Amino acid sequence: MTDDRKENGSMPPTHGDDAILENQCQCEIKNEELATLEREVDGLKVALASRTVIGIALGIIIERHHVTEPQGFQILKKLSQHSNVKLRDIAARMANDAQPFGSKTPQRSSRI
Repeated sequence: MTDDRKENGSMPPTHGDDAILENQCQCEIKNEELATLEREVDGLKVALASRTVIGIALGIIIERHHVTEPQGFQILKKLSQHSNVKLRDIAARMANDAQPFGSKTPQRSSRI
């Protein structure tokens, strides 16, 4: 009968019930923190991949146009702004379409 009254709300929760609720709240908080950290890691992975591709495109610009690194980055930035395409996407296209050194014919590749 004690359990029936507890379920109906006619009995106050016991210390054990408080501990269970506290544990459930802590688990929910930990799950939210974990989800936040997973999103952050995903974002960092994208940033790292973008940085690598941008570095490749920057190297292509520097080599082909004989400019400094800051000048090369400004070129990428202007291309991005004027075409309204994300800089990382411009860089990915450049890296993907790059020809191996000494190649006579352009290589065809899929567009990103």
